[in-house]
Amino acid sequence: MLIHLIHRLRRRWNVDLPTLARSMTSCTELLQRHLDRQRQPSRDWRICFLYNSGMTKQADLIAYVFEGQPHLLSGELLQWMEASSRFSAFVETYRDKIRKKIRLTREPESALDLRGELEVAYCLLSDRRLAVAYEPYASAKRRGPDFAVTYRANLVFNIEVARIRVEESGVDGIDLPRKEERFLRILLYKLGQMQPGMPNLLVIHTRKELARSIDLGRLMQEIKTRVEGKDPSFYDISHYTSPAAFYKDFLHLSGILLWAASPDVQLWVNKQARPTLAVEVLRLVSSLPSSTSLPG
Repeated sequence: MLIHLIHRLRRRWNVDLPTLARSMTSCTELLQRHLDRQRQPSRDWRICFLYNSGMTKQADLIAYVFEGQPHLLSGELLQWMEASSRFSAFVETYRDKIRKKIRLTREPESALDLRGELEVAYCLLSDRRLAVAYEPYASAKRRGPDFAVTYRANLVFNIEVARIRVEESGVDGIDLPRKEERFLRILLYKLGQMQPGMPNLLVIHTRKELARSIDLGRLMQEIKTRVEGKDPSFYDISHYTSPAAFYKDFLHLSGILLWAASPDVQLWVNKQARPTLAVEVLRLVSSLPSSTSLPG
């Protein structure tokens, strides 16, 4: 049958047998090369594969949480992960939560608020005695602190993070009354997130110039005096209606850490808090160095 087909092709194309054989061989080779190309991945796919296979785990996480887009925080977050395997594991565990938060940071100040949260986690995880859970109360559909921190596997306390923003504090000079009023507003907003029956620490990021200008102990005493004296200017900016209502939340606050570049960190301990946070833990957290001084 094959011989019959060859003779038909030879008569139809009016070629001798050697020429026909060479033509068929060339066609066969072309067909084989085409089939080989079909079996191979495309060039673009191969380049993509080789690129991804060379990326580090940390770089893969950065690509995921920032969705491959440039962002104010991406470089610093990558540095923190490369410097700390524990923080890298933290980002991997909470990557979907972090990714969602990044999507919502449409302005530089919002991005720096998120940076403040992640910096606290990074610094806490630098001490192996501390384990950190991110927004553990969110599933209960209620406001709660940013972190639940476990010390030596048996003592659990909460940390809520805030930041005095540039537009709220000003960039020129130190307008102390204005900044102290802003501090008060942060305190009033955050008190409602303190969890009853547990120690709670409020960490407030600020510039070192402001941290140096504030006497945290004096400021807290003045706030209590305004509360107990039923100062109208206090209650005008507060949702509290009486000293009793204020102290119901205030007694859940174990302390405040005004966090700036070392050595300008200030710690205030609430001696009225129930329960209190162990002094050794307060000292440990307040001694953890800030990675850098936050702008604003």
